[in-house]
Amino acid sequence: MSKEWTAAVAAAEAAAEQKQSAEEVAHERFRTTRAEFEAAGRGEKVIETPEFHEWMNARRESDEAWGAWAMAMDAKPAS
Repeated sequence: MSKEWTAAVAAAEAAAEQKQSAEEVAHERFRTTRAEFEAAGRGEKVIETPEFHEWMNARRESDEAWGAWAMAMDAKPAS
């Protein structure tokens, strides 16, 4: 394995883990908001909240980061 490939994979994995953590935080904020909306009888409106949109954006960024990691893994040089 080349040092460059190993470094690229490590960087992609670190970035993906960071995005995954951000997604988990955003999801927890959304779950709190959803519980509040459901308690108020407005559960159907929760998808209009900033918390929902932040969570969806965080999910997209996490998916993209893990996709970049997978592409880095697939670029492994032949031994």
